[in-house]
Amino acid sequence: MHINISIDQEKVKKLSSFFSCLIFLIAHILYFTAFLALGVKPLIFINIGSILFYILMFILIKYRLYSLYVNLTGIEIALYMFVGALLLGRNCGFHLCLIGLSTLIFFASYFSKQKPKNRIYPMLFGVLYTILIIIVYLYLRYNDPYTRIKDIYETILYITHILITCSFVCIFLYILTTHAVNLEKKIQHDSMTDKLTNVSNRLGLSQYYDKIGDQKNNYLIAIFDIDDFKKFNDKNGHLCGDYVLKQIAKIAQENSSDDFVSRWGGEEFVIISKIDENIEDTYKKIDNIRKSIEEYNFKYNNKSLKSTITIGIALFDNDISLEDWILRADDKLYYGKQNGKNQTVK
Repeated sequence: MHINISIDQEKVKKLSSFFSCLIFLIAHILYFTAFLALGVKPLIFINIGSILFYILMFILIKYRLYSLYVNLTGIEIALYMFVGALLLGRNCGFHLCLIGLSTLIFFASYFSKQKPKNRIYPMLFGVLYTILIIIVYLYLRYNDPYTRIKDIYETILYITHILITCSFVCIFLYILTTHAVNLEKKIQHDSMTDKLTNVSNRLGLSQYYDKIGDQKNNYLIAIFDIDDFKKFNDKNGHLCGDYVLKQIAKIAQENSSDDFVSRWGGEEFVIISKIDENIEDTYKKIDNIRKSIEEYNFKYNNKSLKSTITIGIALFDNDISLEDWILRADDKLYYGKQNGKNQTVK
């Protein structure tokens, strides 16, 4: 049983940076078109500058300067929304985007490789945005905006900025929570996986034992040990021993795709296998692992090596614990070791 979970943070950063930059660029093109039609000259020129700014930002993304991109973008959006609010008033909702922008800053900080001391920057940006919103509120409370546009256009802009703000919050929180869920799965998977052989470890085995619950009577457990494993380490070094362990784990998995394979410790592995209608078929399937390993040619540093295993099998009985169940199989394994090795004892 193998689970492949990968978390590509570089890909997340690249895609999120690229698409956010593209969205910002398109937004400013639309702003430019709207304000050109409305005749708001200051915002026409400001949007031309913003369009050129985001074209340059693609260069930073190309060279993976994600932190610089986010910081500059945060400043640009903050200044643009601040100036837009002062020029057209609160009824256009420019200041609302500062709230949504905070999610982008914290999102970028999470995925960046900043040193811990630099992670104070999102908080500083958050404080900055709060101050700007307060300034906008106080200024427009006692002063008129630079220019006024028709109520219908104010309503359209206000609704647009609500949608932008909600989109910022929802999209980046969705990406962040999805990443967090995948990361949690990866951590859980890694905690239950043997790093050398990539099969489950003792914790994973214990979890699987609990998972099959009341169905344990329909399963058998097998424990196998590599015969004379010490000779691989003594003759060819510990790396050779690691190679043999990994190959044997791979063979065991390939020959028991429907079963649960785990490393118990050292050169011992445990298999929990569901019993077929004919139990002899299940015994045969387990023994086929032994035969496959016996026939396999291990090649290490241009050397051809051979190995065998001894297997002990035990049925479940009387609601015994996992340790007792393995101990019963281990008694069979010990018997096989004392009576010739390279055999399956049931």
